[in-house]
Amino acid sequence: MSGEDHLAALESLQEWLVDDGELRGRVTGLESPPPPGALGPVLDSLLLALAPGSVATALATALISWIRHRGGAVRVEVELPDGRRVKLEADRVRELTDAQVRAHLVDLVAALTTDTVALESNRAGTEEPPVTNG
Repeated sequence: MSGEDHLAALESLQEWLVDDGELRGRVTGLESPPPPGALGPVLDSLLLALAPGSVATALATALISWIRHRGGAVRVEVELPDGRRVKLEADRVRELTDAQVRAHLVDLVAALTTDTVALESNRAGTEEPPVTNG
């Protein structure tokens, strides 16, 4: 997660994912030691236990839904067990049509479930957020 308020965004995403029935019990917050002067550990990242099939779809659906409910720009990076990274960069998500959201969902599920994917879903003529796999 990146951005000016990335810690609050990461906590919000964790709550959102834990509330999803299909993902409940699969989400673990990973914390780093507190920085000097802080009172406690800092949420650093989220670990999700994904299995083949619909869990990747549930994650993709939850991520897209969470992003649509956020204001402003959002930057999320998902690292898969094989080291691949799927990056979601979203600006003006609330302005997307349902068809554009569905297209992003399909791209994200493909990125989470295939071995060789290189996606750039910034379709010509739209202001859609790119979904990339690097």
